[in-house]
Formats: sequence, structure tokens, C-alpha cells
Amino acid sequence: MSATNQTPTTAPLRSFSLLVAPLGELSQDGQLRELIEERRQRLGADVELWYLGPDLVEELRLGQAFSRPPGASPAVPHCEEQIEAIVAGDAAVITWLQLRFGGCAGSLALPAGWLQERAGGLPPRAPAADTASRADRT
Repeated sequence: MSATNQTPTTAPLRSFSLLVAPLGELSQDGQLRELIEERRQRLGADVELWYLGPDLVEELRLGQAFSRPPGASPAVPHCEEQIEAIVAGDAAVITWLQLRFGGCAGSLALPAGWLQERAGGLPPRAPAADTASRADRT
């Protein structure tokens, strides 16, 4: 799978590795958030690892590429499920994340700096565990 940003720009394009999955498959348990935080703490803010929530995935039209089989007509309806993605400068990182979380790996080309400007946020926090005992609920 590969995608190219449709946004007009004069910045040079750069190829990145990408992992896409249904919303929650990558981020639901909070491990991806922790991984990105740890890498940024260790390697600095310029670490090439970015999370794309459903809004950015939709803006880049990555959900369409993920949910439509190769060779299918654009007129074919596709799944309305929300998609999330992780983008890295190093393909080995995406391979490791795919083994750990699942998803579909690919590549995309974006203007240099777009990810720094638009995708610097972290995945959502894991939901708080319900630690109340059954006796507390009655």
C-alpha cells in the first residue's frame, strides 16, 4: 500500500513507512503512547515516529487505501470504520510495530516537515482500569 499527500506544496516529498489499523488496534492499551513518549525522551523531539489519529488519516485518505482491496474501483463502497496510523522514518520500526500490534504496513510520501507540523501529538491514553470489586458494585 502506498499513498501520496494531495496537498499542494513546494516542499520536497520524502518517503516514510506507515502502519495503519482500525482505531484502537494500535493505541487502545496505551503501549504505543508510552513507546513514543520514551523515544522522544531518549532521542529528543525530532525522533521520526508520529501518530496519525482518524482526522489526519482521513485528511491523507489513508483509510480508503487500507479498506479497499488493491485494484478495486474507487466507486466500490469501503468500510466506514475509523482508522489510525503510525508513521516512521525507519522501515524497521514499522516492521517491529506491525509484529507487536498488527495492522497493514506500507509507505507514503509527504512534504518534509508536514509530520512535524501536523502529527506531533500522542495517541490517546489507555482507558482507566475498573478496579472496583464486585462487592463494591452492589
